[in-house]
Amino acid sequence: MNVSDVLTLPIELGAAIRHRRLFHPSGVLLRGRLERLAPPGEGLPMESGDIIGRLSKGVGLPGDTPDVAGLAWRMQTDAGPWDVLLASTGGGLSRVLLRPTASWGGAFYSSLMPLGHDGGTWWVRARLVTDLDEFGLSLDAITDRLERGEVEFEVEQAAGTGEFRPLARLSFKTVVPPDRDLSFDPTLNSASDVDLLPGWLTKLRRSAYKRSRQGRRSTSDAE
Repeated sequence: MNVSDVLTLPIELGAAIRHRRLFHPSGVLLRGRLERLAPPGEGLPMESGDIIGRLSKGVGLPGDTPDVAGLAWRMQTDAGPWDVLLASTGGGLSRVLLRPTASWGGAFYSSLMPLGHDGGTWWVRARLVTDLDEFGLSLDAITDRLERGEVEFEVEQAAGTGEFRPLARLSFKTVVPPDRDLSFDPTLNSASDVDLLPGWLTKLRRSAYKRSRQGRRSTSDAE
């Protein structure tokens, strides 16, 4: 057992106790589309296409209670699936510090870790642009809004410490039936020339995701 396995063992135990994900246990799975806005070849290689995404609450607090908000989506590339995971942030170091939010549109969603591509370092963030017409961080607000139209996010990228510029637009259109779920893992599922940085933290994060999946499987097997 290596150091990462030891450090992330509590995550497996926590997932088994909760009978679900330890982090971001409450969420809604969505189908939609990503449309690239950045010029071809500029920055990260996200291309237009269909996606499946998930909006979630980090701790899983009930109803519209403030929580850390999560945004994830999976794209298909020539090398296989590419998962992007973002979480609500704030403050002067808004790219790396998690922050609970009282509404889906009240925060930026950050990748928390930079992505290496083509010799450069890139950050990703997103922001909700659809007006949900209600206050609070409720998953029902998302599903209710989708009955009346799409839920859209603007996605931006920044090179190193540079300014964020438009990268793409996410348009979620339909809800996936609640009996289905999807485990996103950006440490395993990525474009062939994109890597999470730094490497040591990616290894620790990969072990954490693995532990969480093992904890959920052990609970399912017991049942």
